[in-house]
Amino acid sequence: MTIIPEDIIIDNIVAEAELEGQECVLNHHDDLERPAVDFLCHQMGFELPGGKHKADSELRIPVCEECVQGLTSGEWILFYCVGCNESQWLQKKYAKMNYQEGTNIIALKTCPKCHNELLD
Repeated sequence: MTIIPEDIIIDNIVAEAELEGQECVLNHHDDLERPAVDFLCHQMGFELPGGKHKADSELRIPVCEECVQGLTSGEWILFYCVGCNESQWLQKKYAKMNYQEGTNIIALKTCPKCHNELLD
């Protein structure tokens, strides 16, 4: 069970108003700008005793229609690095691992890119 603070719910209403003029920030096969049609929201927080999760912030990523379709198709997995905001798509049929049914997004604390930057 996830506990969602009221201010995050109110922030969602504000986010809808902020969507206008936003561009998709996820990785695409080309450099075309795509207008955002929605936000991909990922609750950030920590685990409480007893297995409950406490959300204390929310990551909002503007996404285009093509990315929404990719996320909902069940054919793709989005790897998103919270550390540096990089993203990478993986088509499930080419994956070397068997991902659990319903896995569409994997949020990473760090990725190889930002991990290597920390070492430099």
